Amino acid sequence: MKHEALIAWTSLYIAVGAMALICAVLAVVVTVHDWQSRAWRPKLATKLDAALLLPKVWLRWQINYLKGAPVILTVALYFASDVGFHVFWNI
Repeated sequence: MKHEALIAWTSLYIAVGAMALICAVLAVVVTVHDWQSRAWRPKLATKLDAALLLPKVWLRWQINYLKGAPVILTVALYFASDVGFHVFWNI
């Protein structure tokens, strides 16, 4: 692999990883805010509802996390086009 391509791929992986981490943290913040503001509150009326609380919270977090996927994809594609797509294929 050529040095220029290696640097480009490494930079892309670091950038996408950092954006995914930011997106995960923001998804936690939004999930907690939704719970506290009562915009989303799972039912806890029965023992089954209480047992399913963790999967419901996890699913809500996943929905909030996936809302950031288009932004991550857009930034990654913009970075790749700025560097030049030919650099990534020049292995």
